[in-house]
Amino acid sequence: MKKLLLGLVAILSITTMAATKEGTGLGYKDDITVSVETEGDKITAIKVIKMAETKRIAEPAIEKLTAEIIAKQSVEVDSVAGATYTSEGFKEAIADALKK
Repeated sequence: MKKLLLGLVAILSITTMAATKEGTGLGYKDDITVSVETEGDKITAIKVIKMAETKRIAEPAIEKLTAEIIAKQSVEVDSVAGATYTSEGFKEAIADALKK
């Protein structure tokens, strides 16, 4: 019984450490809204919820930025050339989510 309780406590503590937060930043055309999943202080996933940017330009930039931000665990990464406003808005949205 004691092992079962300890196991449940461990599962609950892991579950409560994971969080999903939303944030918004201003892109080239309009706001960019993202969902940022974290476990403790670690960024584990980033998803775009709303974006009005030109897809053929924004999507590759956001894919690259997402990989770099997760790898570096920081929004302090270089913007993507040709998608500067989108990059800045995307990073701003992530920073906004992490503040909450």
